[in-house]
Amino acid sequence: MSFDLYTIDWTAIGSIVTFVAMLIAYRAIYVSDKQNKSNRQLQLLLMQREIEQKRLDELVENLMKMNDSMQPIVVVDYSMKLINGTFSEEDRHFIDQLAVQDQSDNNRLDIQLVKYDNNQSVKSVLMILRQMRQKYGEWVRDISILNLYKTNYINASPQLTNIISTMVKMSREIAPECEEDIHGVVGIKTNDLAKAITLMNIFCHVISNYLIAQKKIFEDELYAFVQKEQKRIDNMAFHDSIN
Repeated sequence: MSFDLYTIDWTAIGSIVTFVAMLIAYRAIYVSDKQNKSNRQLQLLLMQREIEQKRLDELVENLMKMNDSMQPIVVVDYSMKLINGTFSEEDRHFIDQLAVQDQSDNNRLDIQLVKYDNNQSVKSVLMILRQMRQKYGEWVRDISILNLYKTNYINASPQLTNIISTMVKMSREIAPECEEDIHGVVGIKTNDLAKAITLMNIFCHVISNYLIAQKKIFEDELYAFVQKEQKRIDNMAFHDSIN
């Protein structure tokens, strides 16, 4: 059997070759397009992961700063200075700075509560911090006012009455075991300023011990939240890219 090159339909063969080449080209284009699409999706996921990581880092940094600004030792030390009559002008400036910082931290915490209102995991951490800040903030306000009244020899006022009432109520709620000591101070026959300063001796230790206990709870809750959130962020690109 022999083949005659002149009898072969080269046009048909050329068409077939062209068709096969087109199929190969289309396949290459399809694979390339799919790969590019996959790469774009991965890039978007990595960008999203970076944003989520930055958001978590900023949140943790803010919360730790707000937590660190409340030092139990400061509560006791400056209260003792007021009680013992060694509260200096420098101490007053320090307490004024604490008051400004306290207000700033409260505003930042309120913003975080609005941002994470629907996130129950972090909201529980924020609520613990908020309760600490409320108690600590009361001490900052009280010691500032008591020092002002003591410096200006103001022994009685409606504000002093409110401070006494607040310290008594808060101390009873946090440390019921102090009831006898509180009752003894409240029953003293003296002016409101002296009574409030004496109560501060109980109140500062109640607040200090409360902060020590709550800080441990806060740090444990924050750690659990960060551990869970970090795992979600780390797995974000991997799981979504597989899907």
